[in-house]
Amino acid sequence: MGSVREYYLTNYTKCPRCDTFLCTWQEVAYTFHSITIFSLPFYIFGGYCILYKTPKEMKMYSRTCLVDIFLNVLATPYLFFPTLSGFSVGLLNFLRVPPKIQVWLVFQSLNWMLFSMTMLLENRHNSILFNRFQITKNRTKIIYYLVRYLSGLIYSMSLLFFIPEDQNSALLQVLTKIPCPSQEFFTASDVFVLCIDENYVTFLALFTGIGVLTEIAQIVFFLACCVYYLFVSVRSFASKKTRQMQVKYFASIILQISIPMGFMMPTVLYIFLSLSYKFYNQALTNLSILHASLHDLLSTFMVLLIHAPYRHFIFSFFKKLDTSVSTSEVRDESVMATQITIKQVSMSPVTN
Repeated sequence: MGSVREYYLTNYTKCPRCDTFLCTWQEVAYTFHSITIFSLPFYIFGGYCILYKTPKEMKMYSRTCLVDIFLNVLATPYLFFPTLSGFSVGLLNFLRVPPKIQVWLVFQSLNWMLFSMTMLLENRHNSILFNRFQITKNRTKIIYYLVRYLSGLIYSMSLLFFIPEDQNSALLQVLTKIPCPSQEFFTASDVFVLCIDENYVTFLALFTGIGVLTEIAQIVFFLACCVYYLFVSVRSFASKKTRQMQVKYFASIILQISIPMGFMMPTVLYIFLSLSYKFYNQALTNLSILHASLHDLLSTFMVLLIHAPYRHFIFSFFKKLDTSVSTSEVRDESVMATQITIKQVSMSPVTN
C-alpha cells in the first residue's frame, strides 16, 4: 500500500481543484475567527448579565448561553464528510492539543448543549407544584442528572476506542471514499481519522441515534407535562396570575430552545444527507459548520431578549446612557449660553 504523499503526487494530479470560497483552511479559519471577534463583545455582555442579573428562580437558565462557545473559539473544525475525518484550525490546534482530546471535548460540549436544553425543560416541568411527575427529592434529581451526565460522558469516551492506530492507512481508506478531497487533506499536518471501519461507523450511528432519541423522549415528556398542566388542567391553579406567569416562563423557554435549534437544522440535515448518500462537497461542508457556529450568537441574543430580567437591564442601560448624553448636552448648552452672556456684558459700553 502506498502513502498519502504518493497518492498526492500521482492520482491527485488528475483531480479538479476546489476554488470556491471556504475551500481552503485559511478562509475557514479567518472567517470563523472574524465572527468570533465580532461576537465576543456580545458574549461578554451576555455573560455579565447572566452572572449578575439572573434572579434565583432563573439560575438554571443561565447555563444555556455559554454551552457551545467552545466550538466557535477553541475548535474550528475542517471536516471531510462523508468520512469521519478532518483537522482543527482553532486555538486548541495552535496550542498543540492532541486531536483525540479535541474530538472528545467537541463531543462532550455537544452533549452538554443537549443536557442543558433538557435541564431547562425539566426545571420548568418541576416548577409546577401540582405536577404528579414532579421530582420532589433532591436525591432523585441528583441521581437523574448524574445518570444523564455519565451517559453522555461514556458516549464521548467510547469514541476514543474506534480511532485507528495506523492513521496513514486510515487516510488512504478515506481516499477510496473521497478520491478528490480538497488540497488541505494532503497539505495539513494533523489530518485525523476518527473512525474508518464500516461496522464501527454503523455502531456509532446506532449509539448516537439511541442517545438522541432518548434525549428527544425526555424533552417530549417534559413538554407534554407542561402543556397538560398549563393549558388543559388549568383548574389546578389557585391563582390566575400564577398560571399566567408559568405560561410566560414556559413560552420563553420554548422560544429560547426552538429558535436556535431550528437555526441548526440545515447543518444537521446536510450532515445526515452527506453521510447517508456519501456526498462530498468541501465548500458546502465548511459552510454548514460555519452556519452552525452562528448558533452561539443567536442563543445569546435569544436569552437576553426573551427573559425579562436581562431585557429590562439592557433597556435600562441604554436609557441611562441616553439620559447621561442628554444631561451632558444640556450642561454644555448652559455653559455656552453663560459664556455668551458674559461676553456680551463685557463688550457692552459703559455709560456714565
